[in-house]
Formats: sequence, structure tokens, C-alpha cells
Amino acid sequence: MRDPHDVLRDFDLDPGVVHLDHGAYGALPRVVARAWQDVRVEVETNPARFLRAGVLPRIARVRDQLTCSLGIERGSAALVRNVSEGLSTVLASLDLCAGDEVLVSDHGYGSVGLALRGHCDRIGARLVTVHFDVGADDSVVVDAFAGAVNTRTRLVVVDQITSPTAAVLPVAQVSKAVRAAHPSGEVTVAIDGAHVPGTLPTDIESLGADAWVGNLHKWMFTPRGCALLWVAERWRESIRPLVLSWEIDEEFPICFDRPGTADYTGWLAAPAGLDYWSALGGWDQTERNAVLVQTGQDVLAQALGTSLDGLHANPAPTMRLVRLPEGAFTDEAGAVAFYERLSFEHRMEVAPVWFSGSCYLRIAAQAYNTLSDYERLAEVLHSAPEVLPSAVGEMSA
Repeated sequence: MRDPHDVLRDFDLDPGVVHLDHGAYGALPRVVARAWQDVRVEVETNPARFLRAGVLPRIARVRDQLTCSLGIERGSAALVRNVSEGLSTVLASLDLCAGDEVLVSDHGYGSVGLALRGHCDRIGARLVTVHFDVGADDSVVVDAFAGAVNTRTRLVVVDQITSPTAAVLPVAQVSKAVRAAHPSGEVTVAIDGAHVPGTLPTDIESLGADAWVGNLHKWMFTPRGCALLWVAERWRESIRPLVLSWEIDEEFPICFDRPGTADYTGWLAAPAGLDYWSALGGWDQTERNAVLVQTGQDVLAQALGTSLDGLHANPAPTMRLVRLPEGAFTDEAGAVAFYERLSFEHRMEVAPVWFSGSCYLRIAAQAYNTLSDYERLAEVLHSAPEVLPSAVGEMSA
């Protein structure tokens, strides 16, 4: 395994900043950035020829390569820009009606929830949000989803790895349970797998879902704007991209390949990200990151004087939650202000989370992180009165 300080030099990340939020937007290695730039130069030497005749075969080859990297059948997944776009595509293809219900949990990603709510509001459908506590075991999660299903339920969206609360959810069990709970069994299940590629080995086709979408830029080092939307075979004839353009008469997934004149260079450079992920150590590196982030979680909890009891039994492989003392912030706006103090005043990139009346930090680990990163964050949280209330010092003294 490479030395983290050496790995950090592979990136343009500011070495004066502590980067503990890789899960938010990822980070682009220089070797991938160069591959991306090479494709841009190739396009610009003759844009007309490339975009008229050269782009579609290249996209198809890359799509097959990326699909293979996730262990799924060729032709079963389309390229999209991100999970928000992929789930919006599923939603638009459903033909929901007034009175229909869409089921989500409050552990879901914010923009996805907003998209679902906006769509439901426009057509008179109802968005139903189920709750389960941080640390809920799998049976509680499954029961929460299944218990909210009724004859009006048309779509269930469930996160495989939750973004705000950094937990792995039992998505295969949820898929099975919501169908069993529906009177007709006809309910569409879509899985938000934004954090899965590169962190959680998954047999996607065995999850029992109708659609699954995952980002490649978070943990597999591709340019941003690279995601795969997998669709179960029975859906492939009916699902269509949000942008209807030249390939609209083609079958899935080709119909997604060219949404008009666009910059496809990020997609075409994506294999360089997968190559970097493999060269860095692949799943062995992921395991190292998992051990590190757990240790970092322990360090921060000890410094803050907060407990890890009751946090997730199935945490995300490379992310964790740490409880903050009560009163660190008291709403979502407070979490934003807390982030800004850490980022702008203390040069710490970490994600404050306000969830169900409690405040947390979501931390992550990547190959460039070391234990000293978490120790530096702990020192700031423990000693800087403008970051946390003075009670923190008393609690951890």
C-alpha cells in the first residue's frame, strides 16, 4: 500500500487543508485529469468529425467497460451524469398519476428528495417519508418501508449507502418486503447507490430492484458527471432519457448515449479513473480506508466526549458519523454555518449533519488521509471556542 503523503501528491488538493469529505464530490487524480485533457484536445482538433462520426462508438465502448467494472450484464446500464439525473429519469418514465404515492426515507439524499417532491406536487401525487433512527437494525429499516406501503404506492426509493447518515441499508430485503406488502406486488423499486462504486462490492442484479444508479466520480476517481443507471430487463423498452435527441429511436441503453451537442469527454476519460482505482489497490485500499475511518471516528468521539453507542451496526465502508455535543448547532442553517467556520477559518473539509434533532459530523477516509488528519480535526473541535460551545472542553477534560 502506498504512503498517503505520496498519494496526496497525485492530486491537486491543497495540502494545507485537511480533506475528510471525499464522499461529497470525490477528487480527481492528475493522471485522470491528463487523460481527460487528452480527450478534449482530440475532440477539438476536429469537432465536426468527432461529434458526427467518432463519439458514439467511443461512448459505447466506454459504457461497456464501465458496466463490466460493476459486474453487470452488457447492455443493462446507461451512462448518465449523476444519481439525481438517473433517479429523475426513472421518475419521469413511471407515468405517475394524482393520488399515487412515492415512498422514501428521511435518510435519503437531499436533492433526490426535492426532485421527488417537486414531481409529486406537480401531478398531485404524494411523497411519503418513512423514519427510522440512526443505528436502527435491518429489521427496523425493512419494517419501516414495508409498513408504509399501500395500494397507492407506485415507487419506493431506497439508499444502499445513506449520504447524511453513512449507513449501509438492506436494500435487497427492502425490495422483497415492499413487494410482499403491496396488495398487487406491483411496485417499482429504485436504489440510490451513489456511494457504492469503489466502496461496496455488490451484485446489483441480485438486489431485486427495478433500477439502480451509482456515481463513479465519488470513489472511483472519474471526472465528475459520470454515473451508471442500471435497469431491470422488463423496464428497458419503456425507460427513456430526460433529453430526447438523436438516438431516441434506439433501444436501451443506446438512446442515452448522445443527448444533443454536449461535452462527452468526462465519460470518455472515465476508464482512466477506474485504472487509477485499481492501481491504488482496489478493494485492498478500500479496506485500509475503512480501518482508518473507524480509528478516526474513535479519536474524534474521545476528544469530544461523545458516545459511539447506538450508531450504525452497518456503517458505510469509508464514511462514519461522529456525534457532536448537544447545541453545536440546532438546525440545518446552523449545520451550514458550522461547515463554513471549519472550512474557511480552520481549513477543515468535513460534513456537519443535522438529522432528526441531533448534530453529527460525517467523516470519510481516502488513500491520501492519515490518522493525523483526524487528530488535527479533534484538536480544532476541542480547543476552538468559536467552533463548539465551551461545554465541549468541560466534557472532554
